[in-house]
Amino acid sequence: MKLKLLTLVLILTTTLANAQESKRIGISGSIQDNQFGILVPIWYSDNFVLAPAFELKLAENIGTDVAIAVVPRYYFKKDIVSPYIGLKIGAFISKATKTNQVDPDTKLDLLIGIAYGGEYFISDNFSLGVELQGNLTKSDKSSNRFGNPGNLNFNTATMISATLYF
Repeated sequence: MKLKLLTLVLILTTTLANAQESKRIGISGSIQDNQFGILVPIWYSDNFVLAPAFELKLAENIGTDVAIAVVPRYYFKKDIVSPYIGLKIGAFISKATKTNQVDPDTKLDLLIGIAYGGEYFISDNFSLGVELQGNLTKSDKSSNRFGNPGNLNFNTATMISATLYF
C-alpha cells in the first residue's frame, strides 16, 4: 500500500511540475457528500480544463478508502463568471484491514457522470464554484457505498468548491 501511495504521489508531482511550465494549475477543495474532495484543475486552453481528482481516508483497524477520477471540463467562456459543462469518470476502492474481519475484501465501485456548473473568479488566483451533477454508478457486489450492492444506480448531486490558482 505504501508503494502504491508513493507511486501516486510521484506521478502527481511530475504531472504538476510539467503543467506549471506551460499551463495554469490550481488546487480545489470541494464540499460534496463523500465524493472527490480534492481536484487539481489544469488549464490547457481558455476553454478546456482537465482535473485529476482524489480522496483518501485511512481509519486505523478499519481500512482504507481511496477515490480517484478524471474530470474534463469545457468552459463556454472565460470571464468573471465562467460556466462549464463537464464529465466525471472515477473509481472508489475500499480495502478493510486484516484485523477487521467483518468484510476483509477489496471493493471497487465505478462512477461516470455529467456536470453543469460555473466558477466565479474573485481574482486571477481564487474562485468559488457551484456544480450540478447527474451520476451513474456501478456498485461492487459486496459494497454498500451507494445502497444497492452489485447494481447500477443513478443520482443527482451538487458540489460547492473553492479553488486557488498558481
